[in-house]
Amino acid sequence: MDVVEAIISDHVRFEQLLRTLRARDTDPEGVRARRTAVRAELADLLVGHATAEESEVYPKLRELFGGGDHVEHGADEHVEGHVKLLVLLDVDDVLAPEFDRALGKLSNSLAHHLDEEERTLLNDARLQLDAATRAALGQAWLAERDRLIAAGCGSRSSVAALIPHQRSSSFS
Repeated sequence: MDVVEAIISDHVRFEQLLRTLRARDTDPEGVRARRTAVRAELADLLVGHATAEESEVYPKLRELFGGGDHVEHGADEHVEGHVKLLVLLDVDDVLAPEFDRALGKLSNSLAHHLDEEERTLLNDARLQLDAATRAALGQAWLAERDRLIAAGCGSRSSVAALIPHQRSSSFS
């Protein structure tokens, strides 16, 4: 699969998951169960997606673009996203106002990142990489993303370990 299309497919899924997390209805226990499950899915997908980009895609883009400020900026925004995700994971009551606030901050940060990545890095990849290279990167990226998700990469401790100042702390 073309790496650009695969990454954008995840971007669409992020937006669907965020929309589901924002939704409320008259069944609070249904909302609680749905939000708990969807938050876990979003955490796994966000972390797997970003980590696989940094290991499988960003090195090729750095090589092509001579380091590339957009690549470094994308990696920095991944860390910002992990920080906001950790705050969301730390909210015990998914019906509390704190959950909605943390979700709003993550959603805003993610929307900004997706917009920039699609306008810069992904368009650059479309223009600079041939179809075979995009397909090979897509295969490698998907395999790594799926491996990370299967390993539970969205757990609180895994997310905390991705945040530089938190790496030396112990988390449960």
